[in-house]
Amino acid sequence: MRSPIANFSTDLIVDYFRAPKCEQCSGNRGIELQLQRGQPVFAVADGVVSFRGEVNRIKYLVILTNNNHRITYGKIAVSDVRAGDRVFAGQQIAESGENLYFGIRQVVNGVAQYLDPMMFLATTASGGGRAVLISDGSTGGKAGLVGAKNPSNSQC
Repeated sequence: MRSPIANFSTDLIVDYFRAPKCEQCSGNRGIELQLQRGQPVFAVADGVVSFRGEVNRIKYLVILTNNNHRITYGKIAVSDVRAGDRVFAGQQIAESGENLYFGIRQVVNGVAQYLDPMMFLATTASGGGRAVLISDGSTGGKAGLVGAKNPSNSQC
């Protein structure tokens, strides 16, 4: 995947992915970048816009990629793309607000799993090799996945 912004750096991240203990539990299902308002936001992969609108007064854009990932861009200022539009990796799709939420979901066996975006972006970050996640056992050996059905998700 490409970076959602030009000159991506981990220094811009103000809130990292934090997998919640269960599907309804608190956590951060993506990363949040601190930017200057109006910074171009780019499609990280080819796909189709499946949602553009507001949720709780926050503007979001969701792209369904060709490999069945749902890429969410939140806290955007403006966007000219609309639901149903085909977009291509590297195409400008929006302008940022002061922050940009960036999340990745994949549906596996009917369960939406939130993935740590750094698994995909680590190679575009300054100075970096690819991130490696090590399971702590709380996700049944599925590090970086949220929503995976396992007994430990029954309690928050």
